[in-house]
Amino acid sequence: MKTASLLARPGHDITGEMVTGREDTDARERDAVAAALTKAFAAARPELAVTPGLGRALADAVAAAARAWPGVSLPAVRFVAALAPRLAADRPVEAALAELCTGDLYLACACVDGDPRALAQFDRLLVPIVERAAGRRGATTSQQTELQQIVRERLLMPRPSAPEESHARIAEYSGRGSLRAWIRVVATRETLRLLGRPQREVPGDDEAIAALMPADAGPEVEHLKQRYREAFKLAFREAVAALTDRERVLLRQHALDGLSIDRLADFYKVHRSTTARWVEGARRAVLEQTRRALGRRLHVAAAELDSIMRLIDSRLDITLPTLLREPGEAPGGPGRRRSG
Repeated sequence: MKTASLLARPGHDITGEMVTGREDTDARERDAVAAALTKAFAAARPELAVTPGLGRALADAVAAAARAWPGVSLPAVRFVAALAPRLAADRPVEAALAELCTGDLYLACACVDGDPRALAQFDRLLVPIVERAAGRRGATTSQQTELQQIVRERLLMPRPSAPEESHARIAEYSGRGSLRAWIRVVATRETLRLLGRPQREVPGDDEAIAALMPADAGPEVEHLKQRYREAFKLAFREAVAALTDRERVLLRQHALDGLSIDRLADFYKVHRSTTARWVEGARRAVLEQTRRALGRRLHVAAAELDSIMRLIDSRLDITLPTLLREPGEAPGGPGRRRSG
């Protein structure tokens, strides 16, 4: 009996062997999945011819991509709808499909949809790529951390104020080259942009104290400033240096770059109360470390230290942008630097 006739007979698999029970159910499910994926593909690329084996080829591509990123969640139909427009029109569909980096495209699509595990996997790709790109050009550890955040924002965060970037740029990844290479291009460009500008040192400590204790704040504040200026400088340096990378990045995003709690929540794909708690925790870390550092240096009564800390707490939001700027960085964030 010919295989072609067997395929038309219910209860047989493609080899002609009888299948029953669970095997028959699995075969029907595979056929249903292949049909759904073919339909999604045809809707996205109606001008392309649909071949008999397309559904199975799409199902195999989805399964292989999902295996490459365990735990990452992306509906198969959604993936095919994103994959279809990226196929070359001048090639047979199955051949064009084989030329795409479907695993990397699967991860990129899941990142666009905000899947937390996809974002975590993307970060594991991004960090070493940025470190190598920045390290080859002599970037400091702090600059490398900053560059990591810049690249994250460039690729993962939409910019509603810029119509051409109203979507996350990772949605533009074509899948025709590796995702690592695509990230590397962006990382190299941002490294050159950050490090290639003229820089000069700015008196950050004095600016921080001026923001904390302005000249018109009254004689008591002026007395504190004159008496404890050096202690304040050292305490602020220690407090910022003691921040974790995550705390420093969050405070820079919020206090220096001006990202609201809602925008941070959208970026990190968490509830706004979570980002509010993160930012407040980082802010408290600055205050706690500053208090410890001042306590070691000032040797004042607890009541006087409490009074000093109340002043610092009340004006910390004004002072933070100055404390968090890197040497040579102008007010306004990492994208703008002072020329010398």
